[in-house]
Amino acid sequence: MRPVRRWWAALTGAADRFEPRGRPLAVGRSLLALASGCLLAFSPDGALFPRTEGVTDGPVCTGIGRISLWCLAESAGVDLQVCRMIALAVFATVALGYRPRWTCVPHWYVTYSLSVAVALPDAGEQVIRILTLLLIPICLGDDRRWHWQRPGRPLSAAWRGRAYAAYLFVRILGVSIYAQASLSKLAVPAWRDGTAGYYWLVHPHYGSTMAIQPPVGAILQQPIGVSVVTWGALATELALAVLLLCPGRARRAGWALAIGMHGAIALLMGFTTFAMTMVGLWAIACATTARRERPVDFTSRTASPVARTDV
Repeated sequence: MRPVRRWWAALTGAADRFEPRGRPLAVGRSLLALASGCLLAFSPDGALFPRTEGVTDGPVCTGIGRISLWCLAESAGVDLQVCRMIALAVFATVALGYRPRWTCVPHWYVTYSLSVAVALPDAGEQVIRILTLLLIPICLGDDRRWHWQRPGRPLSAAWRGRAYAAYLFVRILGVSIYAQASLSKLAVPAWRDGTAGYYWLVHPHYGSTMAIQPPVGAILQQPIGVSVVTWGALATELALAVLLLCPGRARRAGWALAIGMHGAIALLMGFTTFAMTMVGLWAIACATTARRERPVDFTSRTASPVARTDV
């Protein structure tokens, strides 16, 4: 139990030195905005909203979803294309990194609106909705003009604690996603016997023609190749869940592994926005923390206010 206690003490003690405003956070925010923006920009209304007998019905406006941008616009008689333009403008502003403090709440709202009002079955939008909500406590204390800039002064103690709590929840969210994705598959016989990878890759809806072409097609023609693909996916998902709990260097290795896995899935199965979402989650999970015991000199041009730690 002593290693566990040391790990917990290091994890909670890092809140006093937490400094998330580095490049990983900027990359994560931009990727989340680009994922939602691409989905909205390249999807016509007929794909976004429910259809009955070939006629687009409009946004889903039930329950709390009535406060979404699309539903408010529809009730006010505003053209839905106006909502599209507003949302794309917000996503573009966030992706560019302008004023994190003032764009974090609009980013969450348009992401929430998109996720509850549209009918596209994209799990990435549900994840982004949670991530953008968790980013609010991290970004509200950020007074930089661009999120790519180095911070000019440290976060206040109150905002540092709030940001660190949100950052831990981001990691917990990632652990739950990967652990559930891996362990739940074990209840399916096709995943246990090592054949599910083949059926998913050649699925008429989720699969891709690339999966039957060399070199992937040659691998899928061999039983051992199919088993490696299937069980390898399970092992990778479980490894990513564990790496999110690990210290900084291991998490950065997990980020690279996540880029490889989600990039391959996007290439072979077309889940591009989900891949961008999960890589963005990893970027936020790799937000840097200051490991120096002495205060960081935020006025120095040579000092690095985002030095990493192993927590």
